[in-house]
Amino acid sequence: MPVPEIAVLDLTSRIGGYALAQLGVTGTTGHGAWEKMPLGGVAGSPEISWYRPANVPDLSQLPAQPDAVAILVGPGAFTMLPAVLALQPLLDARAVWFFLLPNAVMEDMEIAKFLRTHPRAGVHKYQLPNSDPQTLWFVLMEQVGKVKTVNEYFNEEKKGTDGMSSNLKSSMDAAMTIDGALAVAVVDYRSGMCLAQAGSGMNLDLAAAGNTQVVQAKLKTMESLGIRRGIEDILITLAEQYHLIRLIPNNEGLFLYLVLDRSKGNLALARYRLTDLERSLKV
Repeated sequence: MPVPEIAVLDLTSRIGGYALAQLGVTGTTGHGAWEKMPLGGVAGSPEISWYRPANVPDLSQLPAQPDAVAILVGPGAFTMLPAVLALQPLLDARAVWFFLLPNAVMEDMEIAKFLRTHPRAGVHKYQLPNSDPQTLWFVLMEQVGKVKTVNEYFNEEKKGTDGMSSNLKSSMDAAMTIDGALAVAVVDYRSGMCLAQAGSGMNLDLAAAGNTQVVQAKLKTMESLGIRRGIEDILITLAEQYHLIRLIPNNEGLFLYLVLDRSKGNLALARYRLTDLERSLKV
């Protein structure tokens, strides 16, 4: 199965630097092209090509038709935007997303005009709530997870009835038999992507992105404190629910996320069952 290609056209001044760091590029604030970077640094995973053009001629570096295109639009991108909107082969990708920073007012008007003139399924505009680079990264990863070819990549050759690999499906089904289980997911905390899920009652893609922040912050705090022993799990207690985040030691970069009904669940038993599940989990 071919590796999905996601092209990111970064028309912001600085916000893309954080995302590049998540992809393994450090110390870069200027223009350039970073192509075919495996998501999460894992060989064979979906590839992201990141472009920060200095001028219109630099747009010639963009691939003709990737699986998906994310266009990051900040204030000041107006001079280059018309040329971007004229790149028809690029905009014919399966999915095209415009992510607008809060102050990109003139740019928003130009994109709105484009969407009225060229309505097409798969082309969407998203107004970011703030200019926090982490917000951009998590929103971007949530959209990447919805691309059909990206979802197909995470399936093994043998699939269950819902499209997940048979191993992931059986693991999610087993987790849902835990007393009080409301929802469960396997999450890659390097990217914030939800690789498998079961249950209902919440947006697990959004929860995956949010809990990725929790895990990354805790790992950073432990590093700052000089604590060398790894995290087993993180418990978040709500009025009516337990949210249990359990890192998977034999699958580095992944965690299990389980939501329990407090009135029906047994926390100790849930921890035991998750420990048993993680031994057989294959991603």
